[in-house]
Amino acid sequence: MRDERILQTLKELEDLENQPDLEEGLWRISFETGMLFNVLLRHSGATRILEIGTSSGYSTLFLAEAARANGGKVTTCEMSEFKIKLARDVFAKAGLAEHIELMEGNALEKIEELEGPWDFVFLDGMKDEYAFYLASLWPKVRPGGLVVADNMLSHKGYMGIEAYKFTVDLLDDATSVTVPIGSGDHFTCKLEEQVEEEEDGE
Repeated sequence: MRDERILQTLKELEDLENQPDLEEGLWRISFETGMLFNVLLRHSGATRILEIGTSSGYSTLFLAEAARANGGKVTTCEMSEFKIKLARDVFAKAGLAEHIELMEGNALEKIEELEGPWDFVFLDGMKDEYAFYLASLWPKVRPGGLVVADNMLSHKGYMGIEAYKFTVDLLDDATSVTVPIGSGDHFTCKLEEQVEEEEDGE
């Protein structure tokens, strides 16, 4: 990602986090995690990208830059009015607003309205709701698509995170790996449907 306008906006968001008088705390992925997402999305040609938990819009910029390159769009969901306003300003400043749809409200309610298939889903909302996000969204993920859940290592042992990992392990059409980058991200790929070959003879 070489767009200086986006890189400058990311830097300004990093600086913003250090201000002591913020109305709400801002949480974000690491720059390296964002670049990993960006490279994977560009490589896969993903066009339908979903993010649960916009926060300041930091992670959304990495997703949206790849979506723009692929001719696609990012749908992201946030319920905090402060973060919604901040994110909208960030998207405009970075020149990516037309490639992002920001849904306002509770993610568990909003994702019920969304239609698939999704190429890439990033979960970074309420940790206690991760397993519920997955249950609602998994049928809408295309075969070969990815669901990535953040905070697997930073929140290891937390009930919501452990419940998510348990739920993922129950999926018979998925394969997963936790990548120790940033706060730790769990990548789950939806497997293609297996066509059983007919046995010869007998």
